[in-house]
Formats: sequence, C-alpha cells, structure tokens
Amino acid sequence: MHKAKFKLSLLAALSLGVASNVSAHSLQSQILSFEGNGLPDNVHSNDARLTQQRAINGEQSLLWDWGKSHELTIEQDFVRMTDKQASKAYGRGATQVLSFWIYNPVAVNDIMQVLLTDAEQTATLPVNMNFTGWRAVGVSLNADFKPAVTHNLSKLIFKAPSTITQAAQPVFIDRVMVSVDDKRYQWSDHQVTTRYKLPEIHFGLSKDLPSPTTAQLADIDRVQQQLIDQFKGRSGSFASLQKRFDDYQISIAADGTITGRHIVMGYQKTIYQTKHLSSEDKALVNAYRELDDYTDLMLDLAKAYHNSAFDGYKSDIVNMYSLLTKHLLDQGYAAGSGLVTTHHWGYSTRWWYISALMMANELEQQNLLKPTYEALLWFSREFKSSFDMALNEKSSNLDYFNTLSNQHLALLLLNPDVKERVALVKQFSHFFSGALSQTPSGYHDGFRPDGTAWRHYGHYAGYAFPAFKRAAQVAYILKGTEFALQNTALDSLKKVMVAGWRYTNPYVPLGLSGRHPFSKLGVKHYSSGLRDLAMAYPILDEELAAIYLQVTNLSADQGSQIFGQNIAPAKLPEGSWSYNGGAFVVHRHGDRMALIKGYNKDVWSSEIYRKDNRYGRYQSHGSVHVMPFGEPDEWGYQEAGWDWNRNPGATTIRVSLDELESPNKHSLMLRSDTGVSGSTSLQDKFSLFTFKHQAPQDKDKFESSFVAEKHVLAADNMLFLTGNGISNLDGKNVTETTLFQLAVADTPRSIWVNGEEINSTRFDLTLGTGDWLIDDNGVGYFLQNVEQVKVSRGSQTSRHNKTKQQTKGVFTKAWINHGTAPLNASYEYVVVMDATPSQMSELAQKMARYPYFNIRKTDQKGMYIRNRINNLYGYSSTDFTNFKFGPVRSVSTTAQLLVQLNAKQATLSVSSPELKVSKTHTTQSVPIEILLKGIWQTNDADYQHIKGNTLIKTHSFFGQAANIQLSKAE
Repeated sequence: MHKAKFKLSLLAALSLGVASNVSAHSLQSQILSFEGNGLPDNVHSNDARLTQQRAINGEQSLLWDWGKSHELTIEQDFVRMTDKQASKAYGRGATQVLSFWIYNPVAVNDIMQVLLTDAEQTATLPVNMNFTGWRAVGVSLNADFKPAVTHNLSKLIFKAPSTITQAAQPVFIDRVMVSVDDKRYQWSDHQVTTRYKLPEIHFGLSKDLPSPTTAQLADIDRVQQQLIDQFKGRSGSFASLQKRFDDYQISIAADGTITGRHIVMGYQKTIYQTKHLSSEDKALVNAYRELDDYTDLMLDLAKAYHNSAFDGYKSDIVNMYSLLTKHLLDQGYAAGSGLVTTHHWGYSTRWWYISALMMANELEQQNLLKPTYEALLWFSREFKSSFDMALNEKSSNLDYFNTLSNQHLALLLLNPDVKERVALVKQFSHFFSGALSQTPSGYHDGFRPDGTAWRHYGHYAGYAFPAFKRAAQVAYILKGTEFALQNTALDSLKKVMVAGWRYTNPYVPLGLSGRHPFSKLGVKHYSSGLRDLAMAYPILDEELAAIYLQVTNLSADQGSQIFGQNIAPAKLPEGSWSYNGGAFVVHRHGDRMALIKGYNKDVWSSEIYRKDNRYGRYQSHGSVHVMPFGEPDEWGYQEAGWDWNRNPGATTIRVSLDELESPNKHSLMLRSDTGVSGSTSLQDKFSLFTFKHQAPQDKDKFESSFVAEKHVLAADNMLFLTGNGISNLDGKNVTETTLFQLAVADTPRSIWVNGEEINSTRFDLTLGTGDWLIDDNGVGYFLQNVEQVKVSRGSQTSRHNKTKQQTKGVFTKAWINHGTAPLNASYEYVVVMDATPSQMSELAQKMARYPYFNIRKTDQKGMYIRNRINNLYGYSSTDFTNFKFGPVRSVSTTAQLLVQLNAKQATLSVSSPELKVSKTHTTQSVPIEILLKGIWQTNDADYQHIKGNTLIKTHSFFGQAANIQLSKAE
C-alpha cells in the first residue's frame, strides 16, 4: 500500500509539470521520497533498502551499501524545462535544479559519480565524499553542465568512489528532487562545483604574530564580556525552553548517531516551490523546522545559562545546547557544506554566533568549539567582502551591519589561537572604522555624506535603522579599549542616525517606507543605538544623549542615571534639510514634519515586490506628506481603505488597482531616464524642491505620455506648492493632484472651509481659487491658483498591499481634478503646517491683496519662485538656464538654488540633484557656475566680475549644497 502511495505521489507531480506548455503547475517539484514499506520498483541495486535510522524528508531514507554494490540506479522520467521556461513560470530568473541529500558516516577522500542519462546522452556530476554527516547537493541541469543535461532525463546512476572497499559503511540518500529554483543560488562547496564559486574568507594574517601584551589580553577579555553583557536578558522559563527543545525531537544513540527534525533556512525552501507541492509532499516539508527559530532557542539557552535564576538547571541547559549544536553540524551546517545555498545567512543564524561565544567554555569541553568556529567562519563567506576585513566598496553592507557585525566580532573572539584572536580583533577595529567612514562608490551599500544610508541601490530606512542599532552596539562594545573605533567612524554613524531622527516623527512617512507601507518604522527602532553611540565616544556625546532621552521619553533625572551627568532631553528638531541621496526634503515646524519626495535617474521611486507594496507606484510622485508627531493611525494614516492613487501631494493618473500593480512579476524599482528630482536647503531653515516627471516609455500599465512638473518652497510654517505642464493622452482615467487623505476615527474631527466648521460623517464639496480649508489634523490649505478642487468624506474600499484582501475605511480627502488627458494643467496652493481658522482667514485676505509667493516659468528648463515674506528667491534649472527675475541671471547646469537677500548681504545655497552615481566609476562632483546681478564678493567660492555681474564657481558632491555668504563690494 505504501509502495503504491509513493508511486502515485510521484506520478501526480509529473503529470502536472509539462515543460512544453509552461503553466503555474510547472513549478510543482518532482520529488522522490522513500516513505514506503519496501524498495520502490524503480530503484535498483544489489544492496539497498529503506531505513528509519536517519532521514531528511519524512521518517525514512534509502540506505545504500556501496561497499557491496558499487552502483545504485533510479529510473525515473523527469520532466525537463529550459531556463527560459523556468523563468517564465517563476516570474524572474530561474533554473531547473537536481538536488538530493546524502549522509556519509565516514569521510572518503574520493569522488562519487552521479550519471544523469537517457538511452543516448549522459552527463556526469562528480561529488566529493570527503565529509561526514548530511550534505545537500544541488546543481542546475541547464547551466552547470556543458551541454545541458538531456531533456529526456530518465535515469540517475550513483557510482561509488573507486577506493571504496567492501567493508565501507553504507551511505544514506533522501529527497531526490528536480525543481525550479532562483538561478542565482546554486553555490559551489567542497562537495560539488557549480558555476558559482564563492571564495572562502581569508584574513591575511602574518605567520609570525607577536605575543599579545597583558594589556591587550585584558582588553580582549573586556570586549568579550561587554559583548556577552549586551545579549544577556530574559529567556523565558525553563519549562518553555524545554518545550521548545523537545519540538526538534533530537536524540542521540549509544553509538553517537544523532537524529532530529530537518532544519532548513527560510530561503532554502525556494527550491521546493512550496505553494505548488502535492499535498503529500507539502506535509513532509511542513515537518521541517526553520533555522532562525532554532538559533533563537540557542540564544535563549545561552541567556539562561548566564542567569543566576537558572543555576539549578545548568547541566540541563548545557546538554540541550550541546545537542542543538551537534544536530546542526550533523544536518550539514558544517564547514565545507554549501547546502545548495545559504543566502541571507545572517537573518537566520545571527544568534548562533552570539550564543556560541556565550557558551564557548562548555563547547570547548565537549570538543565542539573548533567545529563550531570553522562552520561559522565557512558560512560567513556570503559576506566575504566584510569578513575578510580588507576594506573595499562592498564592505559597508547594511545587512552585514545589522545581522553580522556583532557576530563577526563574536566569531573572532571564538578563535582558539590567542595570538590570532588579538590580531583579528585589532584588524576588525580598523576595518569596521573604515566601513562606517567610507563613502562607497556607485550603488553599493553604505552611508552617504548627505546623511542617507543605502541598501538595494538607494536610501532605505527599513534596512538602515537596524543597521544603525547594531553598528552602534559594536562601537559601545569596543569603547575604552585598544580596539575602540576611530572618531571619524563614530561621526559618520552619528550623522546618519541624526538624519534618521529628523525624517521620522517618530515614524517614517509613506514616501520612505520602502516595500512595507504602514509598517510603523520609526526612530525607536534604533533608540538603544543612540544611547550606545553617545557612550562610545571617548567623552560622552551630549547631543546624541539628549536625542536618546527625547526619543525614549525619559527625563533629565533618568538621563543622569544612564549617562552619569545631567543631560536635558532634546526638543524635536526644527528646520529644513535636503537629502538628495534619497530625493527628498524634510521640513519641520513645531511638532510637525513635512516629507517631500521624488525620484530620478539615480534614486528609485518605490520598491515593489510581487507580494509587497503592490500598489506603491506613486510613493515618490512629488508627494508632500505633513505628519503631526505621534502614532500615525491616530492621525489618520491607516492602510484599511487607503486609496493608493491618492498619495498626499502627488500628481497621479487615477487607475484601477489591477492597473496600479507592477507589470513585473517579481520586483520593480523604477528610475527615470529623463526626469529630474532634487532640492537644496539654505541655512537648515529653507528648502527648494523640484520634481520633473516623465513616465517610463517601455512599461506596461504606465501611460508613457504622462509628464508633470512640481516645485515646493518650504519656509517657516508654510509650504508653497506649484505644478505645471501636467499633461498626458489618457482619455479614460482622471489625472489628480491630492492635497490630503486622512482616515476618520469613530468620532470624526472637524474640518474648516472658508470659516465654516464641518464635522458631519459624509459630505462632498467643490472649491476653487481663493478658497481655504483646514483638514482633520489642523493642516491648512490656501488655494492660490487652482482648477476644481474636490473635498469629501465617506467610506471607501481598497486592498491590502500584500494580501490583496479588500479593506475599507472612512476617509476625508481633497484633490485637484485635472480631468482626463490634461494639457499643460497647473496649480498653486499654500500649505500651513499647523493652522487655525483665524490664521487661514487672515492669510486669505493678505494673499488676495499681495500674494506671498509668485512664480515665473522661464522655459522648459527653468523655474523662478519668490517668497517675499522671507525675501527668498528660488531657482530651478534642468540645464544651462537664463533668468530675468531676482538676483540670479543664469545657472550653468541642472541645479537647485536658493538666495536670501538682506540689505548688502546675501546667503546662497546651490545643489546639483545629479548624484553622478555609476556602476563603473567613482562618484564625481558637479561643477556649477552662477551669474549674479551686481558686484559681490565671498570667501566661500571662486568668483570673478564680468560686465557688472559676478560669476560664482562652485561644486556639489552627491547632491550636497554649497553654502556661500556674499556681501556687496564697496
């Protein structure tokens, strides 16, 4: 009966995978599992049988006595796919892979051959059997063989190494599978060679290392203890630890045979295509346990071991931890083993490193320290560019900072050679200082000089914040020792952490949420890092300490207990800052923050995955998001019912949610080939932002004719927004500019329109030029020059960005209706970040007499904006541009320029939004020439006088502003 069941499961899988007609079913894995009562009919060997002694998939595996029978044959008609077919089915680059598990009780320094064959063509896979324990072998049938494996694959022949004798111990084979996998992740190891050879870590230590001094040894002990102290803490009760341990069903026989549930990394399940498994195969795979939970338990056991409350259980804790370690090594998490792939290693295993250091003495007593050290060193090869500690452009990986920087240090402290240990920690300090300090070239991960932090080829707060926390932790652990980080490294980390404090309130707005909108990512995610970094300096950094107290809502008295001196909590930041590394501006007034966001050829618009942020196309479409301080959902920012077409401030074509989804099957990180987006900030008080949009020309679901231009001038409590050139040929869908969208609580807050308070649960209004309103959050809007503006409150439905499940909510929203297929539509309105009805009424009266703001469009390349209240002049150019108004006569290149005049003095700020990021060249500065009307002089830039005017010559590096003080020449 079981034998028949085995065959039916396999036949069902095969019948669904038809390579000549690719469909979703092509992703169903073809799995040979050995769960029957007897040897399957298609397995042939003179000495093979099923066994329950050990297994990976289910309770049984195939035992092959290769000393008595040198060949084992599996006859099976596997359905083959080309990589093109596999990629089409998977939705991104994929390949068809043969994989299997094999257990070797005794290492053999020889090669087993696996023949992949049909009646006419044979490909040979050599497998080095120089290991003990389980190993996973995985190779691409198309890319790892030249030529590719036959498309009539019908037989696998395992041939024992030639040196195997009759007395050799049998080997175990389990879970033979042909499946579709991501084409990037079939890595070479000590058993098989694939097209991807990941070199091992090489520290480059001298063979003649000096003996460490007494002071160095003391510092090493201090570093180790400080690291362990960082990770001590609550671990749950002993009963809960025991229960979690029991779930892995680990046991060890008298002969040393260890068995337990199969342990797998989350990303290692990709090769199974779990959504497409047969029900029988899915049940077997569901019995696996994930490595991240496993190593979480290892850390909690280590915490308990260091907690005096568990002194009565120490022997039990040591036993459980030892068995977890032995089982993990036996499962193939050992040096030299690739397990097909272990990408994103740090997320699953970060606590193995730390717990091993915490349990180092106990591991050494059981001869487990050396294999643990060697395993961790081997698997860290994914981050070789960091673990080698030879500084390079890939060394500032934010995932490394987050998941493996403390772990890297722990690994070095596990080195059993004391000379090497001291030398390596010293090398680590130098390397880590450089990794924090450097500005990596191109799109590589790392910190940028403007305060942005790059991951996935752009600024990414979701990756940056945990990286800040863990990097600061390293700085704190090394403080006060010979191995302390350099101050330049601490300063670099401080810059990006303070920037993060500025662009959160205390959470990031939608424009900076990456592929996880409404996830409530905030500065508190790295609050402990603010404390650690403040204390990592040789002398306490009082600014960071004060920010920490503000973020954690602690008092000065509590701060004195933490920092040993009187520190007053910081006030919320106020001012204006340009971050061209992320194409955004932060403008803050009181407890309110405005985030103004665009994208361009260097900075992507949004990160959209197949199952994340599906509707995030308009995240950076010139969005202007005013956020009061506090919980976002309390201020109306909730996903339930959110209209993804109406990102505040953005000009969009309103399409169906199906049309709004990405045309790509896997991911989309759209940049603009011709569009411009950038900003400049003057004296950290005022900012000018420009977003010049050109829709992509080669993307399905995008209206290629869509163009628009937006400018924002931010000063004090006001944002002046102007849009022009809004045009497209979409005659079906309406084009809109959204003012705001806010969810309504059970008890609605009032809005105000032209002095009238409105608090009903449903309304629809139409406004126009000269009108004003105040939204639910007290943000005011004066409509200086607009087309029809709609304001409404009512129920609306939407979809969840990940699950696509329908959501609904009641929202107040306002938008400018540009109609279908607009031609050169435009708008002007003023946002007052914290408004009262009397303020708005007074503003409307003053604006009617003499507008605070006026604009002049010079041509397609230039825009002039005047703010007469602050005597500010803003200039936006997208090439060499002549200007007729204000103090500037021309700008030589694409740039954003602000000038403030004060009698015979002037202050000027100019930035290039062009980052000059290249995959092949180092980042270059952008030279800028500005011709000013009149005779001026400065000590901040080169200049010359030409025919009664002044030519200023300066430059902008990575979008940073050149700030220049000028005075009239006498």
